[in-house]
Amino acid sequence: MTVRRDLNKLSALGIVTLVYGGAVFNEGGAAALNVTFHERQMQREKNLLGQYCSTLIGEGNSVYLHCGSTLANIADALFTRQNIAVISNSLQVLNMLYAVKNIQLIALAGNYKAVNKGFYGDMTQRTVKNFLIDIAFLGADAVSLEHGLMLSVPTDAGLVRAVPESARKKILVTDHTKINREAFLKICDLREFNQIITDKQVDEDFIRRARRTGIEVVQV
Repeated sequence: MTVRRDLNKLSALGIVTLVYGGAVFNEGGAAALNVTFHERQMQREKNLLGQYCSTLIGEGNSVYLHCGSTLANIADALFTRQNIAVISNSLQVLNMLYAVKNIQLIALAGNYKAVNKGFYGDMTQRTVKNFLIDIAFLGADAVSLEHGLMLSVPTDAGLVRAVPESARKKILVTDHTKINREAFLKICDLREFNQIITDKQVDEDFIRRARRTGIEVVQV
């Protein structure tokens, strides 16, 4: 019974697929882990990334925060900020900031996807295009110089592509475990971002090659 419970938990997180008599490990570019799994990984690094990203947000700025455990850490660092607008499709972000008096919080409506804890769909994509965003913070399932920003499932794709059209500054925020990896769906080239913000454990060759091609990488 204990093994069955453990396998059920791993299945809920997207780590394994249950089959008759056991489970099979999910691997490959199309394997999508539940956001709850990501929340438990690299917590110290993600806290540092969130704190640093919050310092880039000035008074009066409008900010977009996409779904993702790393981006939720940016929201966590905004509790004392004033006179900013936060636009998000993330239920996590909305729940974290709904009671902060001096933040104008704007929720993007759409179809709720529990695996991402966020809202998606045509309605979400159309709505975000109505805003002029000062800084958009986006995450990724995988990042490489050859294939750019990649996602494991198509759910995010339309929205992630739509947000940069409305943003003056686009920042990719990711910890080192996502870099030099590949996922199922290519979204955009890394040159479309003004900055990539990551931690200090990133492969040094990736940093050198990225900077050589003119991509600004900040390590926190």
